[in-house]
Amino acid sequence: MTKLHALIISSFLAAFSTVFSVTAEARDAHQPGTVVELYTSQGCSSCPPADALMGKLVQNPDVLGLSFSVTYWDYIGWPDTFGDIKNDERQTRYREKLDTRYVYTPQMIIAGQDHFVGSNQHELEENLIRFKDHAGRVKLKWRFTDTHLEVDLPQVDQGAVIWQMDLDRENEGQIRRGENRGKSVSYHNVVRKIQMLERWDGSKQILKLDLGMLAAAGRDGCAVILQKDGFGPIIAALVINL
Repeated sequence: MTKLHALIISSFLAAFSTVFSVTAEARDAHQPGTVVELYTSQGCSSCPPADALMGKLVQNPDVLGLSFSVTYWDYIGWPDTFGDIKNDERQTRYREKLDTRYVYTPQMIIAGQDHFVGSNQHELEENLIRFKDHAGRVKLKWRFTDTHLEVDLPQVDQGAVIWQMDLDRENEGQIRRGENRGKSVSYHNVVRKIQMLERWDGSKQILKLDLGMLAAAGRDGCAVILQKDGFGPIIAALVINL
């Protein structure tokens, strides 16, 4: 066997191993009843209590908690290591939809319909009761096929924008400057990428997700969110863990 043949076989086996790993492990998905989005920043001294509250929230399988790190506090001395301008843009669109005067951190938005200070546990508990099962209004069915996940979208009387949020289950932020200098903060279900998959008109169809690409990017999983008008009420959500 030549070195070239050995290299080709080795590459093939490595690729096969990666595909098998995704196929074997990507078998965990569930539909939560409620979605809670936390807009946070490593540059905001008020955020660590909200980040800790999110750590408790994600332990509840009936709630999908998502952490969005914004960048608009970077100018005061510490660029957020997980910050993304698309997170800023999403929060700004919520400001327009919810008719609030400004964006702020820490902010929690629940079910795409209301907001409150993200460190307020009492407000969170009240809103979880108020918006219980809002993300389960459209019942989803799904199945795994090789490196893909197929989601059956039923016939409904309203359409929605379908979002995919690529996630890291937990990240540690070592903050060296700014208001939180010297702190180490744990972040949970960190959104690393937002993409709009399609505008769904409410007709019966199949949505296909490429989990192989998700795994290759190093993510721990993703969330699929069906949201009226893109930034309105969330009518369904699905969590996929790799």
